[in-house]
Amino acid sequence: MASPKGYILYRIWYGNHLAYLGRTKQPLQARIRGHMFAAPMHRAIDIHNVTLIEYTELPTEADMNLYEIYFINLWKPPLNVDDKARDDLTLTLPDLEWKEFVPARWEEWKKELRSEDMDNRNKSRNKKIMELDDVFGG
Repeated sequence: MASPKGYILYRIWYGNHLAYLGRTKQPLQARIRGHMFAAPMHRAIDIHNVTLIEYTELPTEADMNLYEIYFINLWKPPLNVDDKARDDLTLTLPDLEWKEFVPARWEEWKKELRSEDMDNRNKSRNKKIMELDDVFGG
């Protein structure tokens, strides 16, 4: 599968729980890789907790930006720390069609990022994962 490009929203799931929602104008493969390998300006995601990645394409950058903030405030994913309001939304936007995305080198990345190495790679990420376990009852 070629990596989607354009105005993309993507969701990263841990089990049955939405952990993170993001947006990108770069190819989705590159953006997801940045999350897994903790690149600058990317929220660090533990590859071994990911059970599903989904994406949707939007026609404009404005739509992408609006929907990102809307969905963050609707679903409140625990790894999203910016753009969250404390109160609830009073409006609704039409839902979007989400498609599954599997990065082309996913299994290679998982081998490269072994579980035991993750402990030393990013302590704050692991702390956040433990908090997710508490929130999700894992």
